[in-house]
Amino acid sequence: MKHLISLQDFSQKEILELIELANKFIDEEGNIKSESIFPDKRILTLFCEPSTRTKISFEIAAKSLGCHVINFDASNSSLSKGETLQDTVDTLAQMDIDLCVLRHSDAVIEDLINHIRKPMTFVSAGEGAFSHPTQGLLDLMTIHQHKGLENLNILIVGDLDHSRVYQSFTDGIKHFNSSVTLCGHPDLCTKVDSSKLKYESDLDKAIEGKDVIMALRIQHERMDGQIDQISYIEDYQGDEQRLQKANPNAILMHPGPVNQGIEITEVVYKSKQSVILDQVANGVAMRMAILTKYLSQ
Repeated sequence: MKHLISLQDFSQKEILELIELANKFIDEEGNIKSESIFPDKRILTLFCEPSTRTKISFEIAAKSLGCHVINFDASNSSLSKGETLQDTVDTLAQMDIDLCVLRHSDAVIEDLINHIRKPMTFVSAGEGAFSHPTQGLLDLMTIHQHKGLENLNILIVGDLDHSRVYQSFTDGIKHFNSSVTLCGHPDLCTKVDSSKLKYESDLDKAIEGKDVIMALRIQHERMDGQIDQISYIEDYQGDEQRLQKANPNAILMHPGPVNQGIEITEVVYKSKQSVILDQVANGVAMRMAILTKYLSQ
């Protein structure tokens, strides 16, 4: 039984196959197709952290494939009474769940796989500090639609220390002949390994000539302290003037939720170069492809 925990072991072929499959779930007008492929499958969405885009897109994806969806509310479950996550998942597995979509603040999936008594497939919806594989795949899909994935200059700017998104994205893009530059406030980039990826602290330099700009959210909920928001906006906000330093046809991405007026301006968010809402739409199609892959094994 295979599980989707990270993109570290994915090949270029596997990534492109998932992108191709995801595109088949989008019609000519850009709408999601509903195909009742798995009417007898039960999907559990178990989110132990807040989520809008990932959670709802997984639910829509599963229902669009004809699956039965069990939406687990962690705050109103026995977890709030002190039951361990392992006991909770072990209990739910006995109810003939085929696939569990799990989000958690810690990296827990591998431990759950090894300890639950009745096997079921796990798909990570973001766990720990460094893994969000389905977001990485939908981001690759979005870039592929607009730019292809080869010979690109990509900039990732923002809170790198707390970002699952950038970790999973770089795990995927490494299979293609594109370069990645990281940028952000030094206090938010302390874990960056500059021997593996280029790091530039000056956004005005980093953005020059880039084809793709991916802005990341400042994750205040994962920080011990706070950064100076005024100085952050001055030095690292994506605005019209900075975007003009990128290639003229560059695209702007953000995994959401966006702190408008901080990471990027409202004007940039709504600009023609922004593909942020494309990412949201592609999230449903890509997650349909992922569920199809892992339910078919």
